[in-house]
Amino acid sequence: MREFVFEVRLVAVVRVRGQNESLAREVVASALGSPSTEELTLANEADFVMGRQATIVAVDFSVDEDSAKLIEIDSKTVDR
Repeated sequence: MREFVFEVRLVAVVRVRGQNESLAREVVASALGSPSTEELTLANEADFVMGRQATIVAVDFSVDEDSAKLIEIDSKTVDR
């Protein structure tokens, strides 16, 4: 079987509770870690059940920490 590698643009919305925006922003990147082996196994099992004949081998994320954009505070949209 052949192996294919894809780069995918990812948009994530991470909801954080903190004393202020700066402290909340510090933990955003930690929420975006790579999936565990168990999570990949579950995804592969689900794909197999759906008749998909491919296996996820690995997923790696890199996060541009400066790209975090504040969009909401206390359930209110932030206009920037």
